[in-house]
Amino acid sequence: MSSNMKEVEMTDDIPTSAADLKGDKENAVRETAALTLADIKKNCQLIERGVDAKENRYITRVLRQTTTLRKRVNSKLLAAAISQTLPDGNKKALLLKLLKEQDVGSTVTVTNNEMDIDSTANATAATAATITSVTLEVEAYLHLLVLIHLIDTKHNVEATICSTALVESIQNNNRITLYPLSSKVFFYYSLSYQLVNNIEQIRPFLLNALRTATLRHNEEGQATLLNLLLRNYLEYNLIDQAHKLVSNTVFPEQASSNQYARYLYYLGRIKAIQLEYGEAYNFLNQAIRKAPQNSAIGFKRSVNKLLCIVQLLMGEIPERNIFSQKILKGAMKPYYHLTQSVRVGDLDSFHAVIEQYSSLFKSDHTFTLIQRLRTNVIKAGLKKICSAYSRISFQDICKKLKFDGTPEDMMFIVAKSIKDGVIEASVNQAEGYLQSNENIDAYSTQEPMAAFSQRIDVCLKIHNDALKAMRFHPDLSRAETEKIAEVAKTIKQELERQAEESSENGDESDF
Repeated sequence: MSSNMKEVEMTDDIPTSAADLKGDKENAVRETAALTLADIKKNCQLIERGVDAKENRYITRVLRQTTTLRKRVNSKLLAAAISQTLPDGNKKALLLKLLKEQDVGSTVTVTNNEMDIDSTANATAATAATITSVTLEVEAYLHLLVLIHLIDTKHNVEATICSTALVESIQNNNRITLYPLSSKVFFYYSLSYQLVNNIEQIRPFLLNALRTATLRHNEEGQATLLNLLLRNYLEYNLIDQAHKLVSNTVFPEQASSNQYARYLYYLGRIKAIQLEYGEAYNFLNQAIRKAPQNSAIGFKRSVNKLLCIVQLLMGEIPERNIFSQKILKGAMKPYYHLTQSVRVGDLDSFHAVIEQYSSLFKSDHTFTLIQRLRTNVIKAGLKKICSAYSRISFQDICKKLKFDGTPEDMMFIVAKSIKDGVIEASVNQAEGYLQSNENIDAYSTQEPMAAFSQRIDVCLKIHNDALKAMRFHPDLSRAETEKIAEVAKTIKQELERQAEESSENGDESDF
């Protein structure tokens, strides 16, 4: 009897109809909307706290939450937050107008939670009317949320209008607490114009903004603007202008690792196009190390694609595990087939891969570099031939490599490969054959020492970067710091003395 009663009690809370399920879902959506609106208000309060204390770390903390917050906001929530936070004025009217035009232009059904938000906004209209002023940072933050929402909802034209108004208000004010917001604002400003294929129009403004950020010592904004300009130049293949910009500017040391990773990637692209493959390889490897480990998947794919091409141009074959990583496996499949054709030294398969994936290579901006690999395919084939034959004619080399030129052309290619150190052989021009030399042990050359030196340089650079990134407590005075250093030195001397005494006692006991 008691067990039956328990079963009845347990089934009382289970929804018995579709209406109950729908009501529970609407309540959950309503609660989520209320929590999101509360988070926006909390972030505004945190920004005001940072402005009062002149601490940018509070604003930086708010900006870190933008990624999760942008997934939950909608036009109704943003309109309610703006109505309850901003005073009446041109900026408030512009933002509400942009959000209203978005609702008119889209076919969105109004749910109960959105009706509740509208009613909440109307109920607090009197409270919003009493707001006389708000900090510029809070106004820029709400403006930024509207801009991000317009970009996410594919309203690109409205996003350009919104971003233009935002950057003008940012540039006209020199406040230190605006520096963290300005870097985000410039990024989405450039993105909005890129989405409408009009990124070339904002190039003069970005140059002026970079000069202003440099004069104001806005290091994060300076790093962001420098990367945006490099992206702008590379989008239109203006390599000389990008190189001049890099040579005439200095990347700020206090910038974030994400911006530095982007800067290294752009440097790698510039150096690769300028035939400086060694420097491009180093820059791209550093970009991968500086990139976030658990995110930025698209960035890692782009860097690894370019790095694969650079390694092939250097005469090296990328490691196989790069193509088997979970986040890179699908995107790197065309480059894997390309690597296989270069490794084998087959011109036919190389041309087939280029023809099959030409559109993808062009979209990745690697097609120009891939066209340079034809000589590397021939060199890879020559390596295999030299290791297999001690003597072979140039006519036979053309047949094995399926070379479409004459044996005389192949002779010049072989001579250039010997000069570059690709193969160890000699050319007999009179009789028209290639004579291979004996294989030399790599450990008898300087190659192991050069590779070891390169690894040491990388470790030393990581060590120096770690020392520069160390932060000390701001309340510690110079005297206290010196006192701590003296105590540490005394402890070290005491440990060394004890070690010497123990070693002396051990030596005496031996006698």
